[in-house]
Amino acid sequence: MNESAEVLLKKTRNELDEIAVKLGINTAGLAKTRIAESIVEARRKAAAKETSRPKTETPKAATPKIKEAPKMEVGKQKPKISIGKDGVFAKCQAIDAQINENNEAVAVIGIGIDEINKGIKGLRSDMDKKSMKMHKDGASMLQQGIKELNKGVKEKLNGIDAQIKSNKMAAANMEKGVKEINTGIKEMQKSFDRKAEEIQAGIKVMYSGVKVIRTGIQEMGSKFEDFRNEASNYKHDFYYG
Repeated sequence: MNESAEVLLKKTRNELDEIAVKLGINTAGLAKTRIAESIVEARRKAAAKETSRPKTETPKAATPKIKEAPKMEVGKQKPKISIGKDGVFAKCQAIDAQINENNEAVAVIGIGIDEINKGIKGLRSDMDKKSMKMHKDGASMLQQGIKELNKGVKEKLNGIDAQIKSNKMAAANMEKGVKEINTGIKEMQKSFDRKAEEIQAGIKVMYSGVKVIRTGIQEMGSKFEDFRNEASNYKHDFYYG
């Protein structure tokens, strides 16, 4: 089968290794592109050798048998070759190792970002629940305070009415007491208003913290995408560039 190097590159690395082994090509340390080119070259030489072989044999002299080289079986360990430290094979091997390391790092970062996003969702849900509880508790406390205050005021007014009836001369003092009660009511209302403002301020601070965390996650995700694109371009340039 006469296939070009471009067609062979569409096959997987394992498929190319099997073809190369059958042709007696050692693929250790070779890039996928180089393996495809070696296969094409080996097939070309085999075809040229087959064409040059004579069609008929002379009966006078027997053709000596050519001892075939032992074929390597698929799946067995390939022979190791000395690649040195500064040769092309050594550099190719180092690049492959770096690509594998980058792929592992990309996978780890992706898992880490997924875990952080899950944590942020859980934190936001918990903060929403706490915020609703603070609103509910604050409103309940305010309503209970107003109820108790109205009850005390009503009792006090009833007592004032009874005192006025029993002793009209004490009416002036009672009027002063009423004014003090009204003043106390206003101060208590201000205290409740301040407490409600403190609750709202606390909720704003909580949501501000969530916003900062989400911004950090978005920046981390953007950097992760840039890193993954760079790793992909580096691998593509090495094999196809």
